[in-house]
Amino acid sequence: MPDSSPDGAYIANLWEHPNLCVACFGIQFLNEDGKHLYAKSGIDQEMVEALERAHDDGLLLNRPLMSPEGPVLMQYWRSYEALDRWARKQPHPRWWRWLMEHTGQGVGFYHEIYQVNAAEAIYERGTHPVGPALFTSVQRVKGGEGRSRERQRRFTEARQKSE
Repeated sequence: MPDSSPDGAYIANLWEHPNLCVACFGIQFLNEDGKHLYAKSGIDQEMVEALERAHDDGLLLNRPLMSPEGPVLMQYWRSYEALDRWARKQPHPRWWRWLMEHTGQGVGFYHEIYQVNAAEAIYERGTHPVGPALFTSVQRVKGGEGRSRERQRRFTEARQKSE
């Protein structure tokens, strides 16, 4: 992991994961009753434990975030296929069923899934590693060189080779 020295811009070598899939899963608390209902379900703690084990199934990184509406999980998966396989195993179907049964009772749920065709992640000097910099190798670059197109091309080429 690079340090945050003054000339410390670095990139995450995303081409190491050419079939990258990014998913966001969010719970919306529509009122206080929904927040309490979800808390009583026990899903939150069970999810933490299940996602710790999901790394063997292709989860590269799970980033819990908070939005004004409620918690969001931003996840990076080795591939969409890995995410799809994991989602069909327990306890995920049980969580889904609970959410469907309680939708409209003060709690809402959404997900966004993106299959990445090209990607880059660059961190300017002084930036601590987040996201892909936590699950790829990284390399130093000179900030401000304008090499985005080159990194996007490298990702695309790696993706094409993996197909």
